[in-house]
Amino acid sequence: MDNFRKVLQTMVMPAWWHRKLRFAHRWAALLFTPLLAMILITGLILAFEGVVERHHSGSPAAQPVAVEQLEGFLQQVDRRQRARELALESGDVGVLTFSAAGQRYVEAYDLASAELIEERPSATGFFRTVRHLHKDLGLGLDWVVELATYALLVVLVIGPLLAWPYLQHTLVSWHNLLGWLTLPLVLLVSATAVLMIHEIGTPHLPPIDRDAQRPSLSEAVARAADEGGLTHVWHVERFEQVAYAVEGRSDAGPRTLIVTPDQVAEVGSYPGWIANLHQGTWAGIWSALLNAFIALILLALTVTGLLSWGLRRFRQQSGGVDIGAQVLIAHASQTGTAAKLAHESAASMRKAGIKVAESSLASLRPEQLNDFHRVLLIVSTAGDGEMPDAGQAFLNSLASADLRGCKFHLLALGDRRYRHFCAAGDMLHEALDKAGAEPLTMLTRVDGKPGREWQDWLANAAGDLGVSLGGVPEIVVDKQISLSLNRRERLDDPEDAELQEVWSLEFEAAEPLDYRPGDLLLVEPCAGEPARPYSIGSSPLEDPRLIRLTVAVTSRLDSSGQAVPGKCSGLLGRELRVGESLHAALRSHPSFRPPDDQRRPLVLIAAGCGIAPFVGFLAERAQQSQAGPVWLIFGNRKRCGDALYSQWLEQWQRDGVLRRLDQAFSRDSEDGSYATDRIRENAAELLRWIRDDGALIYVCGRRATLGEGVMAAFIALLVEQAGFTQQQAEAELEQWRADGRLRMDLIG
Repeated sequence: MDNFRKVLQTMVMPAWWHRKLRFAHRWAALLFTPLLAMILITGLILAFEGVVERHHSGSPAAQPVAVEQLEGFLQQVDRRQRARELALESGDVGVLTFSAAGQRYVEAYDLASAELIEERPSATGFFRTVRHLHKDLGLGLDWVVELATYALLVVLVIGPLLAWPYLQHTLVSWHNLLGWLTLPLVLLVSATAVLMIHEIGTPHLPPIDRDAQRPSLSEAVARAADEGGLTHVWHVERFEQVAYAVEGRSDAGPRTLIVTPDQVAEVGSYPGWIANLHQGTWAGIWSALLNAFIALILLALTVTGLLSWGLRRFRQQSGGVDIGAQVLIAHASQTGTAAKLAHESAASMRKAGIKVAESSLASLRPEQLNDFHRVLLIVSTAGDGEMPDAGQAFLNSLASADLRGCKFHLLALGDRRYRHFCAAGDMLHEALDKAGAEPLTMLTRVDGKPGREWQDWLANAAGDLGVSLGGVPEIVVDKQISLSLNRRERLDDPEDAELQEVWSLEFEAAEPLDYRPGDLLLVEPCAGEPARPYSIGSSPLEDPRLIRLTVAVTSRLDSSGQAVPGKCSGLLGRELRVGESLHAALRSHPSFRPPDDQRRPLVLIAAGCGIAPFVGFLAERAQQSQAGPVWLIFGNRKRCGDALYSQWLEQWQRDGVLRRLDQAFSRDSEDGSYATDRIRENAAELLRWIRDDGALIYVCGRRATLGEGVMAAFIALLVEQAGFTQQQAEAELEQWRADGRLRMDLIG
């Protein structure tokens, strides 16, 4: 299936054609949604017309009635010439449908005596109104209905070409899957409607002048006998106001005649097999129920398509934030601390009865801050005094924002042992001030682990709102654990001086641990030193007591100017011995965990030790029976020297855990490329994974190289493959980050 898909979508459908089809699919559906809803609802109702009629009817007659007998019968029971339909039932019963003053009623007669047997309940008037709505909106606008029919067929044909079925717990995924599973059925109804418009597979009717004098039903029978040679009649039905379809038999066999004011013409059948397929009259109640089911499916596709588009537009406008809340609590978090504090702050506010919206700065536009009575911001500082990735775009956009309606409290997290203490908070505070926002308190800076400062800050913010939180609970961000080093394996070639020294370390805890791949292990190299976070590359599903790290030994200059190993990387890579204990802390990193839905496709992009968390992602997927596809794009220096975890990756690929593996080695003479080059080379397929399959993108590596390179590559991808402008592509990437479709864990 993968190979077929790749050939079909890459060779048969170029990216520019894919864009045009997507545009046509979306806007044809949106423009005609009200009309399609009307047509589908009325079609659903009409599917039951035959069922309702059969409920009040007897079994069909076994033999037709002779024309002479029928003419005498009609002369007695239809003296006012109001009959519009005749049907024969067993027991020598003739059923007539009459119309008078816009009303319809049904009566059953004894054919021999012409005596009335009963007046039957009838919904013909109701179904007549519904049929008019279905065919011409009740306004004679049949051409509008025809346009909507063409639009429906276009939407149904294009849809499967745009997205392959893949079950996820998302509205658009169910929409795609439903469309694929029911494609033959929905095409049956829509295609037959188009064929009927063009009179393909339907009887070739003679010209019908609706303004001509309408013959009576008895006159139609007489003319069918005189001019068409009919000797017996089964059924007569008026249509197009002045014409009749007369089904019966002549000496030559069964015949169907069309009687108009001007002529009598024979047709093969009426209304024809195409109409029978479209109306669901070809197999009695079962075909009627099938038609009703198809109408429900089409309605479901219409509604889910409209909702998924509307929700996507709403998220783009609101960033997923509850704009009806009083208070917004937003965060920019690198390792999860600020996000944890924001979540706990929101929980405390809600307990006090305050309606709170909670969001990452990545999901916000500056002008949204003006929609809230108060804004609480919690910001960490990353790297060497930098704004976390989640807040950088927001910070940049403040330069052109007008926030004169915003009043805020800001909590900055940092560590005085670093040179630029709380620098991100300082930058954000200054930018907000320049944009016109009003700080309600002085910038609060927190050194190290949050505690009393956070509690006091939150209590003051609540007091500003006129509420008391009744004591803010203490928060435990990191869980202290003790580990024992079980194994350490060198991953690079120690004989190659061009390569960085990289180790894989496996630790074991005495008790099962609660974590996910992508969470962080915080290691203090020595007392008084800030803890270094390392991405965990293992999964409790393989062993709940195991933690795996990937550590690159860095170098630094000591007091004498000599190059020595980094304090923490040296400890882990060289000093700590197998069997020795390590005291560390577990920190949840929810923004960089694998999704809870194991069937969600993943695109993992890493360079160097950025592969660390992804080994855990793959280990977790290997333990899951219904895991979705994973595509890993990995770059390093040399294939023969630092293709990290190559044997594991190859085994996962053989096992089907890793669907695609694309590697790049920048210092190999036969390669000389980077991970970002693989993005550009596979742009069309990547876009299909992301856009059609709903894949999440995870990026891990250095900010200045991989981070910026990936952003540039994806901007180029959107410009070249999706037809975006540069500005639109940048905005789309920010939306991906806001929606959590693009997740980046970058260092340096």
